[in-house]
Amino acid sequence: MVVALAIIALVSLKIHAATPKKLDPQVWTPGCVATVPKSWGAYKGGSAQSGLAFEDTAGTLRFLINIPCDGTPAVALEIRRTAPNSSNGGN
Repeated sequence: MVVALAIIALVSLKIHAATPKKLDPQVWTPGCVATVPKSWGAYKGGSAQSGLAFEDTAGTLRFLINIPCDGTPAVALEIRRTAPNSSNGGN
């Protein structure tokens, strides 16, 4: 009788452990928030060497490094598109 109760207890523990648990949604609050103007365009990617890249509708690329908390980052490098001219062969 004791053996049967022990088997039933082990089976019920195994069933209880295998039952999926309801996961609570995880809420995460960032410790730092920076603001990038919408006019800088869409985020294009980032790397440790060049920072974060944004491209606006005119094709201007802006690279951001050393991004401050609670502020707007300074642009480390801005690459602007220009119209092709005859001196550079149209490239």
